[in-house]
Amino acid sequence: MNKLDEILNSEENILDELEDLFDDLSADGPTKDEMYKMYGVFLNDIVNNPIIINGIKLKYNKTKSKHPVCKGKMVVFEHIITRESKYNGKRHFDKDRANKIHWIRPIIENKNDARIKYFERINDKGYNQQFYWYEEKGFIVIIRELDPDLFLITSFSIDKNNKQEYKNYYNEYRDSQK
Repeated sequence: MNKLDEILNSEENILDELEDLFDDLSADGPTKDEMYKMYGVFLNDIVNNPIIINGIKLKYNKTKSKHPVCKGKMVVFEHIITRESKYNGKRHFDKDRANKIHWIRPIIENKNDARIKYFERINDKGYNQQFYWYEEKGFIVIIRELDPDLFLITSFSIDKNNKQEYKNYYNEYRDSQK
């Protein structure tokens, strides 16, 4: 296999190679070193090397977080590594989300891969959102369209409780595109 074939094969397999960032990330929250690495991934993959979607640079909420785990970091980072409680509305560290922070860029950039189920849906505030769902690994990235911009909103794991809901959204979108 020549060098070009190796590069092409490695790019094709990037989705196959996605694994958790840490083997033993605690549900209680990251250590200082783990936080440093996660935020470094975020800065490298989202901030310092912007993602371009259909010629549009992906933006994100730069407001500083006040959340105890993410204090002083960007709010979008907070939304990527924490989850809102359905009971009290507060955000809590979500090790599963945090452990997949490095999946965001490859999933978006591989939208045309058959394993990524792309669909759009209007949210409850009337904004169109783009969903990039890696169903096989149960992970989704959400981008909101705020004309003319695109904003990274969040990413998270799809669990058995909401898998059917996202499958229905995907099927509705796919059927509407025929």
